[in-house]
Amino acid sequence: MNNQIITRFKNIAKKISVKLEENILSDKSLKCKVVYGPVKTRRLGLVLGINNAQSKTCSYNCVYCPSGKTSCCSTFSNSCLSPYELYISVKNKLEEIKRNGQKVDYILFAGSGDPALDPNLSKEISLLREFGHKIAVYTNSSLIWNENIQENLMFADYVSLKVDTVSEDTWLNLNRPHPRLRFDHILNGIEQFAKRFRGTLATETTLIKDINDNADEIEQLSKYLNELKCEASYFLTPLFPPTKSFAVGPEPIVLEQLSQLIKEKVMNSVLLLESETEEFFATDNFEDELMGLLSLHPVAVDSVKQFVNNEDNLNTLNNLVANNIIKEITYSERNFYVENIEPNLSVAS
Repeated sequence: MNNQIITRFKNIAKKISVKLEENILSDKSLKCKVVYGPVKTRRLGLVLGINNAQSKTCSYNCVYCPSGKTSCCSTFSNSCLSPYELYISVKNKLEEIKRNGQKVDYILFAGSGDPALDPNLSKEISLLREFGHKIAVYTNSSLIWNENIQENLMFADYVSLKVDTVSEDTWLNLNRPHPRLRFDHILNGIEQFAKRFRGTLATETTLIKDINDNADEIEQLSKYLNELKCEASYFLTPLFPPTKSFAVGPEPIVLEQLSQLIKEKVMNSVLLLESETEEFFATDNFEDELMGLLSLHPVAVDSVKQFVNNEDNLNTLNNLVANNIIKEITYSERNFYVENIEPNLSVAS
């Protein structure tokens, strides 16, 4: 009799769980703006991406950001999905990826805003461990002076810290931070975290013409990065059309000189200065997944068209362009699709 009651309650619980999952996954548009991919990356291979911070809410408003203007410059944010909702969305997405014969190398927290703004980050990482994939977080480092933020990042296997400069004036011009942020606190926080973190630590520096592309910047930055003793210090130039049109990579001759200097001065430096062939994947709804990825950054036209292999998807793509939902632009001799929106900037406390 007791076994029958237990079985009955288990069946009821299972039905409730299935219903809950169906409700969570019903809004595919939201799911694809939060859980996106798989995406091929230059550092981590094929990743399933998570963009759980509120859309375009960030503590920085970087001139080179491919997501466009920060719509709300803030040091606080709420999650788009609760930890359990995110868990179900990732579970569903991984199943779709598996059915398509693919396998991701990492689950990556990176998006249109800083993942560290997500107050549930540590809980989410703990839940996603069940899927057996390594967890990576790309953060702009602006809040790493906060002990709670450091503790959340400790749950990850791989953390990439943005360090574009060690000059406060350059930081203000390049990253355009929230006015409450203190640059010395950020640099100190990075140093503290580097000493404590037991996973794989990397830094990321984006080189921008006439801002941080000079020998003095690299000289000072090298001293700071070498003290961190991280696995790799990556140096990049913008791959996608930036927020500000002037925010482009250094001139070729300058870049060549800087590359040599970086190799000489920065330990474990890796130069990611050349674009590589991009791939676009849609495992479920083509329109939702394309728009989800476009909310993060522009997507190469040739990559999308290479994926569009049936009439329905082609018609969907043509309708998005015809209705001015997306548009095609040219950047650095390449064509990209971008969202056809231009958000206003607000600053929150």
